[in-house]
Amino acid sequence: MYNMDDDVFESTKKAITNFENIKECIQGLWEILNLNLSHENIYFQMGQDNIEALYQNLLELMINDLGTIEFMKRLKNAEIDLDLPLDNLLR
Repeated sequence: MYNMDDDVFESTKKAITNFENIKECIQGLWEILNLNLSHENIYFQMGQDNIEALYQNLLELMINDLGTIEFMKRLKNAEIDLDLPLDNLLR
C-alpha cells in the first residue's frame, strides 16, 4: 500500500543529508583556503567572501518556502541553467 508519509520522510531525510554534505563541502573549501594562503592574501580574502556568500545564499534559499517551490517548478521545466563550467571537472 502506498504511503505518502513514507515519501515525505524519505525526501526530508535526503534533503537533510544533502544539506549536511553541502556544509561539509563548504567547510572543506574553507580549510583548503585557510591552509594554503595567508589571511592577508587577496585571493584568501576573495575566497573567504565567496564561501561566506555561498553559505548565506544556501541558507536563505532553504528558508524561502514560496521561492523554493517556484524555483523547483522552473528547474523541472528546464528554465534554470544548471551548467556551472568548472573547467570540465563535472563531465
